[in-house]
Amino acid sequence: MDFLSNVPLAKTIWNWIQSRLGLNREHDVAIFKKLNAIADEPRIDKILNSSIYTSYFHIEEDHALQDFIDALQRIENEYLQSVVRLRAEELAWELGKLLDHVRGTFWKVPAGHLKFRPDPIAHEVYEAEWKELNERLQKTWNAYKAYRSTVKTRLRV
Repeated sequence: MDFLSNVPLAKTIWNWIQSRLGLNREHDVAIFKKLNAIADEPRIDKILNSSIYTSYFHIEEDHALQDFIDALQRIENEYLQSVVRLRAEELAWELGKLLDHVRGTFWKVPAGHLKFRPDPIAHEVYEAEWKELNERLQKTWNAYKAYRSTVKTRLRV
């Protein structure tokens, strides 16, 4: 029998002590480097603040975001520090919602690109979808900045 699983609150207290002493830092830094290799800050910045915002981005960027979301959600890539883990979960959630919206409002055009509603539609619908896209982009970018800021302060990377 495992002592930590038998004593109430023992695991919680042990995790808190580990995070305060920095015992989880090496593991979490390795996870961060692994995730950063999939999509680093300049690439996420380009995708969110340039490609999607200008309503014209490449299919490979869609795949890069999906790969990043998948990596964030894998159990093997779970951060041990609770605050960093929470920010990573929030980021994965916001990226997933953004990608769902993009896949519903962007259509495939030649040369492997996706474009925001290339067909003529009602102006009100276009404006509503454009507004929602911008709100999702802002929420996702804020979640990404919070994640990076937390990693920087907690893991000193």
